[in-house]
Amino acid sequence: MIDERIANRRKDVRAERKRSRLRRTLRAATLGLILLALVVLERSPLVALEEIRVNGTERLNENDIIDASALTLGTSTLRLRLRGAEQAIEELPLILSASARRIDPLRIEIDVIERVPALQLRGAGVNAIADRDGVIILRGIATGVPEVWLAATPPPTGGSVNDDPTLANAYLVWRSLSGPLRARVQRYVAAGPDELSLILIDGIEVRFGRAERVDEKVRALGAVLEDVVGSDVAIIDVRAPRAPVVALS
Repeated sequence: MIDERIANRRKDVRAERKRSRLRRTLRAATLGLILLALVVLERSPLVALEEIRVNGTERLNENDIIDASALTLGTSTLRLRLRGAEQAIEELPLILSASARRIDPLRIEIDVIERVPALQLRGAGVNAIADRDGVIILRGIATGVPEVWLAATPPPTGGSVNDDPTLANAYLVWRSLSGPLRARVQRYVAAGPDELSLILIDGIEVRFGRAERVDEKVRALGAVLEDVVGSDVAIIDVRAPRAPVVALS
């Protein structure tokens, strides 16, 4: 009886091992078939990217965005990396942000927000445009924004106002001015890191200097402007805000 039970037990163990090997073989075969099907599907035109839509462009065109995204029609939609495409688009100097999403399995939509011109930079015969964040977004002319006149060439597209100490000082003053006073400034003349003049819309030159003690300088300028209303003022010097100087024309 003991020998018979041992023999039956051994038989059961061998049978279980066979079933286990069979299950493993079936699982491996199933996984292989799934992988093969995925490879075939991935290379099939059934999952090829058919359309890329772009929204939000003004100065750039759709092809600029698509080229930057590195998304290509006909590419398998199973291999798309939309976050990578967004990051690549946001490397364009003119783009503030980008968002890519699937409209359906075969179509992609990209929404972009372009940077808005805030300052016109002029120097050494070169015109450039900077946005509120100080990014040089493109070469060219922007209308309806204050001008910064420089002695040297503005930083290249994609650069920053901080790449040039003279421009950085002018930019910081511009950012620091109160709204009403900023609206009165037509042009910033930046001759050096310590030499900045503001040309007001009525032609008055304000010698401002460095972007320090800005609040004091603004208060001094406001007080002087109130006192000289109707006078033929040519220059107001607030570099020493506690003792502003006025020169008549």
